[in-house]
Amino acid sequence: MPSDSAAKRLPSDALDAFLDGVLADLRDPSDPDTLNEVRAAFRRRVPLTMRSYAAALLILRAAGLARTGAPRPEGRRGQAKDSKGAGPEKQSRGPEKQSRGPEKQGRAPEKPGRVPSKKADKARAEVPKDADRAAPRPRFSGEATTLFFSMGKRQRLYPRILIDMILEGAKISPEAIGDVRAFDNYSFADIDPDKVQTVVSALDGSDYRGRKLSVGPAKKRDAQDGQG
Repeated sequence: MPSDSAAKRLPSDALDAFLDGVLADLRDPSDPDTLNEVRAAFRRRVPLTMRSYAAALLILRAAGLARTGAPRPEGRRGQAKDSKGAGPEKQSRGPEKQSRGPEKQGRAPEKPGRVPSKKADKARAEVPKDADRAAPRPRFSGEATTLFFSMGKRQRLYPRILIDMILEGAKISPEAIGDVRAFDNYSFADIDPDKVQTVVSALDGSDYRGRKLSVGPAKKRDAQDGQG
């Protein structure tokens, strides 16, 4: 190797900075698919014992301290390929076909997992996993007044959600709420008689999921039908 090439060396601080940048890009690649495709081609074309030297040479080329590889001269190997019917045009297309090889050889590029869509996340967030379970055991055990709510499970007004709505909207304590039952299109809640008017005033006519909620004392027949 010529003596002047030895003087063309990459400073250690510049080399460290370059390698730090490479490692940072590997932790968060901007195009993982392309990176995996090039990685697969590199592993396929470069022998294991020469990969570290190949990586070092690529760094030198990126720094402009090494010349790019010259095309192979046409020799006996080229003539042998021509004799088999592989002309220059077909040979030039070889790398392109080989770049598609990993998928056929079982080395498909590693692709990152699919990121859930915002629409799917929103749909899952709207309904809690335990929303359709029974509400916590009622705390009010006295002679309660049953209130009727004009929405139920089909409108995603589950017992747990209804209890939270009453607590937050009417600002009453959990001890004032008795049994809560949700059906397909309506619900019932037993409330301390002293807090009934507070709950009705706070929630009647309120908006729930874009619809107007009606709240009022339940008729005895409706309450009995709901229990059946």
